[in-house]
Amino acid sequence: MLAVHFDQPGGPENLYLKEVAKPSPGEGEVLLKVAASALNRADILQRQGQYAPPPGASSILGIEASGHVAELGPGCQGHWKIGDPAMALLSGGGQAQYVTVPEGLLMPIPAGLTLPQAAAIPEAWLTAFQLLHLVGNVQAGDSVLIHAGASGVGTAAIQLTRIAGAIPLVTSGSQDKLQMAEKLGAAAGFNYKEEDFSEATMKFTKGKQQLLQLSRNIRSH
Repeated sequence: MLAVHFDQPGGPENLYLKEVAKPSPGEGEVLLKVAASALNRADILQRQGQYAPPPGASSILGIEASGHVAELGPGCQGHWKIGDPAMALLSGGGQAQYVTVPEGLLMPIPAGLTLPQAAAIPEAWLTAFQLLHLVGNVQAGDSVLIHAGASGVGTAAIQLTRIAGAIPLVTSGSQDKLQMAEKLGAAAGFNYKEEDFSEATMKFTKGKQQLLQLSRNIRSH
């Protein structure tokens, strides 16, 4: 099969398509024929030599993908059938024609989404959902401070915060990014390079105590 490959860390010009061995699904794994794979910050850092994939994971880029079930490995217990459309969260390997996925990380595609749209859901959107609802227990009326508001997780979190009836506030390092975040629904944005975002947040919320800070590294009430 063909996969995105690079011989040495560097810029995107180092990427090329390479013929590699097609993976076979192991115990409890599904082989997905990839239709689309999203590009994440982790992929860029890995390409630059600043991020190593987890032990045992594929060295091929791509931590989320969509496609169709091509093969079921031994021991699969789910409802999946050959040809089913699905999206998947991966430890790597999504930027290839085929990738193996633990059955539990394979998900049905919501109605109305195309395969390319679905490929962008598992990493950023599920991370944002997890932080908001499973970790932060966001409630309607809460103010949510989203760091890196123009990132993939940040832009998803803005929209999910609005859906939850809460108020999204964002931090970012440029005015352009803040404007983009506001177009997505952010109630206010603070440039952390130019002002103290904690003071600006307290001023905006008039000192309300119920403030959820949201980022990959900061989750606190």
